[in-house]
Amino acid sequence: MSRRQQTEQQILQALEDQIREAGMGGIGINAVARRAGVSKELIYRYFNGLDGLLLAWMQEQDFWTGHRGMLGNDESSQQTPQQLVLSMLRAQVDALAGNDTLREVRRWELVELNEVTAKLAQRREKAARAFIDRVDGLTPEIDMPATVSIMLAGVLYLMLRAKTESRFLGIPIRTDEGWERIFNALETMTANFPQALREQSLDELEARREPPSP
Repeated sequence: MSRRQQTEQQILQALEDQIREAGMGGIGINAVARRAGVSKELIYRYFNGLDGLLLAWMQEQDFWTGHRGMLGNDESSQQTPQQLVLSMLRAQVDALAGNDTLREVRRWELVELNEVTAKLAQRREKAARAFIDRVDGLTPEIDMPATVSIMLAGVLYLMLRAKTESRFLGIPIRTDEGWERIFNALETMTANFPQALREQSLDELEARREPPSP
């Protein structure tokens, strides 16, 4: 790792520590620069300001950015769409559960509309579409984008809600036990996917996908 890369990682870590300690309302170039032990001019030079710094941090931390290749390898393509959706949901929760700062940023995105949150949403949508487009349209019996959207939104809401509530409809959403119950429910939901999506691999289904009309 070059000296610049080391300094960039030092600044990114300072941003993360600042968010964890003070929340999104407590971040700023001056605060991050002091914590990192660098000048604010250096942050502007390396990241083009606070917006660029936040985007760079999310590039490393966000689930969808980090899992762009989720369906890009042979091993994944040998799984059924049902297995892939469940794996995606569990990986999304694992990414959020293990990162207090990422959860704080995701909460901020839900209540703030600005240039940074818009860019984050666009980047996440693009990455998520790369996933859903592979499993959409494989069978006409189900609207996969709508179905997966409901599941994913529910998982995200419960994960973020756990900051202010320990239970949701009686389920302990701050415990492993509670989340196992939620995943059991997701497994039950996906067990109602059309038979082909439960029994045939993505490769097999894509091989029979009708080409788009000219």
